[in-house]
Amino acid sequence: METDHQYQPLLTIGAVAKTLQVSEQMVRLYEESGLVLPERTGSNRRMYSLHDLERLQCIRTFIDEHGMTLNGIRRLLSFLPCWEYQGGLDADCEQCAAYYSMAGPCWSQEPVGPKCAEQNCRDCEVYRLPVNCDTLKSIIFQRDPFTRRE
Repeated sequence: METDHQYQPLLTIGAVAKTLQVSEQMVRLYEESGLVLPERTGSNRRMYSLHDLERLQCIRTFIDEHGMTLNGIRRLLSFLPCWEYQGGLDADCEQCAAYYSMAGPCWSQEPVGPKCAEQNCRDCEVYRLPVNCDTLKSIIFQRDPFTRRE
């Protein structure tokens, strides 16, 4: 079970870039692409959580091992069924860009629907899903990744 510590912003962009073995500019590109939401300090400095780092490591795996592009990853993440974590599909969903768009995950879409209007996306259950390269498909299709289906 993940703890709140997992979501605390404690890593600088330099530390994240070094861990991922990429440039800081590449990490900024992932943010600009809507794939990760770093916390911003009062001085606008980017700070990343361990959860953000795990998400970025998965993105690197998609790129390096599976040959995916950032656009392909954005489209894949657009299939996360965010409404399932926000009370189910209803009329409010029709007011949210994420319901219609395949341009990226819900946290990168605007306008947001009424269900999410007052919420910080970094604190949202959808952004905090334990998304990793092995379980993403199960999350998208709402299946328990540890239950074998015949």
